[in-house]
Amino acid sequence: MSIGTYYAEALQTAKKFKNLLVFFVLTHTVLLAFGQWMVASKNPGVLAFRAAQLKEIQNLPYLKPLTGALADSLALKILYTFFFNLVFGAFFSTTLTGLVFFFPYVIAVWRSFIVGILVFGLNSSASAMIVFYGTFILEFGAYSISSAAGTDLGLSLLSPGRKGKATRAEAVRESMRDMAKLYRLVIIILFLSAVWEISWLQYLGPLIKPGEGLPQ
Repeated sequence: MSIGTYYAEALQTAKKFKNLLVFFVLTHTVLLAFGQWMVASKNPGVLAFRAAQLKEIQNLPYLKPLTGALADSLALKILYTFFFNLVFGAFFSTTLTGLVFFFPYVIAVWRSFIVGILVFGLNSSASAMIVFYGTFILEFGAYSISSAAGTDLGLSLLSPGRKGKATRAEAVRESMRDMAKLYRLVIIILFLSAVWEISWLQYLGPLIKPGEGLPQ
């Protein structure tokens, strides 16, 4: 199979999931904006939560390799970020959880809201905005696809007829075939996201620094 045919199949499958994809794209966008609005409105509870998260973010275990063992290698940092986002950010968090069909939505709401409240007001330079929104569009675009795949998996368990199958086993197998094709897109988008994000951060430095305060 040629590369063109390989990805043409993936895009054709994505068209079947158009409604779910639009739903997750809107969820991520709206909750990102809502989180930013809550900080801009200086909601006391959100500001306190945000301050606590900013203190902890530099000590998150999965970030330590980027500033430790892998710090001197751009290529290794890109690969680490890509595989972490693919395995944990996409598959385990947003696809496998789809066995309970509404869990990917819960993850999308929480993740986008957290990103919104953390990023707002921290670094408003043009270069920082290019890094952040470019990464957000790519990474959360991929998560929208992986979330759609997970939701479809859960719905196939609930209602095999929506996949045109008589049994749950047949519906799940069909859902997994669709998932495999959708993940062709997830993989390439997350790789591009890792290249974009880590290459820029290598040049600019981290967008969120220890001790950075709340917006005035």
